[in-house]
Parts: sequence; structure tokens; C-alpha cells
Amino acid sequence: MTNAPKVDWAAYGGQAGTPNMNQRPTDSDAALVERVRAGQTDCFEELVRRYQGPLTRVARSRLGRVDWAEDVVQETFMAAYKSCGSYDPRYNFRTWLWTILLNQCRGHYQRRLRRARIEPAPAGADGVSLDEAVETGDTSPLGKLLAKERAATLESVLRQLSTVQADALRLRFFGGLKFHEIAATMQCSLNTAKSRVRCGLERMALLLEDAGAQDQSSGAARQEH
Repeated sequence: MTNAPKVDWAAYGGQAGTPNMNQRPTDSDAALVERVRAGQTDCFEELVRRYQGPLTRVARSRLGRVDWAEDVVQETFMAAYKSCGSYDPRYNFRTWLWTILLNQCRGHYQRRLRRARIEPAPAGADGVSLDEAVETGDTSPLGKLLAKERAATLESVLRQLSTVQADALRLRFFGGLKFHEIAATMQCSLNTAKSRVRCGLERMALLLEDAGAQDQSSGAARQEH
């Protein structure tokens, strides 16, 4: 697995072993978990490679900061690794992992909420959590600025939705989950999952329309002066 990311195996309570030459990139998640349970801890690295990007995108949107998202994703993988022994292969590993992530995000948010003061963002922290999702490929300073403005607007709109609607949208569009996977992750019915996504999109459309109208009004007012 030459393209797999480096994994802090000490944090998982294991050690990086000799690469398993029998492991194939097409191995199912369940097969990899079974190998981890059998002691082939290096197989967990492939699971990290598969899910680290989508998990981080959702966590960044949920928490609003890159450093917090990275911590939560690391905690998610640690929890999944430690729980491999109790994982029931009858259930989808993918939705099981996403459920852990949402629980970790909620726990992180509640811990932050209990603090008497809000910590300032450290130097270099990325306050725009959706820049990768709206990246247009324009690497010019103006292109980057416009991408960040769109990301900030989208982030603001998501935060005006109910938590369940926003999470359903994040899972659908940033995590790439199907409706039945969203239902399993959020522990709701399939119809409820579809409704949360549909209603969330409808609400977002209205909020974005209002935001656009306000921007036009502000621009017109500035021109008059």
C-alpha cells in the first residue's frame, strides 16, 4: 500500500506490521476488519485510507475548524480500532464508522460548549471548513477568495438548518452516503432520511436566495453612495 497515509499505530494501541502481500485494494471492509481482528493490524491502514478524507470533510463542516476535525477523526479511528473485536459483521462497517464519527462530533461540541470561554483559533487554523467542497480549480488569489466566500456562505446556511437536516446533507454530499446508509447512520427510517435531505435542500435554497437578495441590496446601497 504505497499510497496509504501514515498511521500513528501507537495511538491505536498496535504496531505497524509487515505489509500483508495478500491484501488487495478491492478487499471489502468486512474482510479487512476480520484480518485486523486476526492480528493483521496493518490492514486497518487501508480502512483509514478509504475513509479519512470523507470523514474529515464532514467533521470540518460539523465543527467549523480543521484542527478540531482532525482530532475527532483520529478519535473516531481509535474508537473503531479498539472496537473491532466487538464489531458485528452483519452490519455495514461504513455506516458503523459514520455513526462513531457523529457521536464523536457531538461529544466534542458538548465539551466545548461546557467551557467557560471559547478558545481563539490558533494561527493558521482554517475557519472555512467547506473550501474543498466548493473548490473550482482556480488557484489565483481571486479564485481562492471567491471559493472561500462561497464556502463561508454555504457553511452559514448549514448552521441555520436543524442539526438532523444539516447532518443528513453532510453525510449525503460530503460523505457520499446513500439514503439507506444515512438512515442506518442516523438510526432513523429510510423515509425519514430522505425527508431530512429533501427538506434540508429546500430550506437551503430559500436561505441562499435570501442571502443573494441581501447581497444585491447591499451592493445597490453602496453604489448610491
